Amino acid sequence: MNNKENKLAEAARRGFTLVELLVVVAILGILGTIAIQNVTGHIAKTRITAAEAGVRALQEACASYYIQHKKLPTSLEQLVEGDDPILEGGDGALYDPWDTKYELEVKGKKVIIKSAGEDGSMGTEDDIRSDVKKKAEKE
Repeated sequence: MNNKENKLAEAARRGFTLVELLVVVAILGILGTIAIQNVTGHIAKTRITAAEAGVRALQEACASYYIQHKKLPTSLEQLVEGDDPILEGGDGALYDPWDTKYELEVKGKKVIIKSAGEDGSMGTEDDIRSDVKKKAEKE
């Protein structure tokens, strides 16, 4: 029996202490926080890229509309209406990644497509427009 008690005591000494477990949990929490911050940064960049692609797609759809109808569209809804819509996706194609509707502005024979960007307000610094090319950001 003495041998059995020695083996149990030795096994108990080889286990982790509560402090050691808390340190490991704290380290994992810190690493998780860092990972989440990196992922959310990439999500924001992805939304901007998607909005830029949406603006280009709407710009091209307006050009197709002009070719087919010999006039510019007066609203974006004209691009998704009818039996043979120019732009697939229905009304959902008219909203940016932040669920704000793209805007159409016609200046003479020029069409400008705008997204309000992340803040949802037009006329701010984060707007995405078809007539403005943004400089590539250095990473």
